Amino acid sequence: MENCKIEELIKVVSGKIIQGDQDYLINRISIDSRTLTPGDLFFAIIGAYFDGHNFIIEAFNKGAVGVVICKGASILLQNEQIDKNKIIIEVKDTLSALQDWSKHYKDKFKTFNICVTGSNGKTTTKEIIAHILSQEFPLLKTSGNYNNEIGIPLTLLQLNRLHKLLVAEMGMRGLGEISTLTNFIPPDLAVITNIGEAHIGLLGSKDNIFKAKSELLQSLDKNGIAILNRDDPYFFKMSKVVKGKKIYTFGIESKSDIMARNIRIVGDKGMRFTLEVQNGKSREIYFPLLGRYNIYNALAASAVAFALGIELDLIERGLFSFKPLDLHMQLSNFNKGIKILNDSYNASPLSVKSALETLAEVAQNNRKIAILGDMLELGEKTGFYHREIGKEVAKLSIDVLITVGQGGKIIAQSSKEEGMAKERVFSFEKNEKINLAKKLLSLIKPGDFILLKGSREMKMEEILEFWQKEYQKNNPA
Repeated sequence: MENCKIEELIKVVSGKIIQGDQDYLINRISIDSRTLTPGDLFFAIIGAYFDGHNFIIEAFNKGAVGVVICKGASILLQNEQIDKNKIIIEVKDTLSALQDWSKHYKDKFKTFNICVTGSNGKTTTKEIIAHILSQEFPLLKTSGNYNNEIGIPLTLLQLNRLHKLLVAEMGMRGLGEISTLTNFIPPDLAVITNIGEAHIGLLGSKDNIFKAKSELLQSLDKNGIAILNRDDPYFFKMSKVVKGKKIYTFGIESKSDIMARNIRIVGDKGMRFTLEVQNGKSREIYFPLLGRYNIYNALAASAVAFALGIELDLIERGLFSFKPLDLHMQLSNFNKGIKILNDSYNASPLSVKSALETLAEVAQNNRKIAILGDMLELGEKTGFYHREIGKEVAKLSIDVLITVGQGGKIIAQSSKEEGMAKERVFSFEKNEKINLAKKLLSLIKPGDFILLKGSREMKMEEILEFWQKEYQKNNPA
């Protein structure tokens, strides 16, 4: 954040200064005492699982220049020895104050705003977009999955006068949430990766998921640009929302402005395909990610670059040099030819199906082991979707299935009902990951390919951590 006076912040957030110098210049804001650095202004946010007011003294001890607290919370500091030079500001609501300040701060800068949403692939797509475009433009992107009403404002506070583009991921857990986020970042270009089942338990139907995601399209002005998946069943509904605006399409199966042809897997290293664009030009692409769904992510990013006039050479270079994200189809190699695909960041029915297909493709003639955890937020359709995954496991001839959690038990039962031998199916509770890792150690054979996949709350990566410790004990390099 560029230097701003405390006086300016107080005016914007309708705050009241309890103590401190209004002329003091701040350039960093923190909401997490664990990562706070000396000189930060600490906003005591009240969240679902924490209250920042409980960490005010810790923030001061770590060097915070001041704190922004909810009205009446200063009583918590009455018995504390607070340096009189420290700044204390009271506001009606600290989250609203953070959001108001971030909107005010963003208005100081003129950026072209690229916003990405979708049921699957939005984080990877956002990262590929930023990677390609950073070759041409100074830009700011949302960090990780900073895609909500807290992450977006924190991202905006990192803007400076050098930034020409802002690339933002927008998530949602209900209707109206993306509309709220577009108040912070009005999109000039909107990308929808796909409409899937993620959060269907919260929204009730795919139609409602479509409505929630299409809020991003509705927020485009008359000069806005939409990037849409031509292969998605909701494409025509999406295109109606942006009728009259500039649309670029991407796809594999349907004729699109940006297409992938001749897709080939390059062992377990990545994929090659022919990138074709609407002007008749094409490029042979090497893309170092696994999974057909990642081709869609690459195409969406390429469509954004094409819409902004980026040359094919730069698109090709950007795709070639992109690196897999943590917990997103990360491949780890161990001795004896054992390979683990760690795709444990999150899971929905579509992404689990795609991950299983990728496992089947890249493992080729090697044994395939799938370790699958619960898919959450599916509501009354939880049983149905977990049974469908069990059917997919059997259909793809996965050699060994290991499941975690209650939904995992449904997957296991379904796979056996579809003909998978019961001696090749194992189920564990969420709190039995160490036992699971030990079981895996006894099952694994040279050359095995293993997939880890589950919803974020399941923390499936812990299984890999436990297994690695046990494996390295028994198999020193």
